[in-house]
Amino acid sequence: MPFSGRPRRNPWKPYQPALGAALELDEVPAIEARTRGFLARLIALVSTAAVAVAGGYGLATGRYAAIEVVWAVAGPIVGAVTSHYFGPRRRDLA
Repeated sequence: MPFSGRPRRNPWKPYQPALGAALELDEVPAIEARTRGFLARLIALVSTAAVAVAGGYGLATGRYAAIEVVWAVAGPIVGAVTSHYFGPRRRDLA
């Protein structure tokens, strides 16, 4: 039977994943940690790039309002990420 472009469906199981395996519950904390690490790095890199671009624009034009606006947005986000990773450890979580 040639491939019709549609996946075969079992009427008793309406959703059948085509790829992957069952997710082991032991892997969930490791996946969450990798995701948090990726997001923290992404926020740091995007914030650094935005501040650098705004600083370059300020050096080129002599007006530095853009860097103030970028830092007003990026500063609290970077502060939240920094305080999460480098803040005091809570004893009840250990």
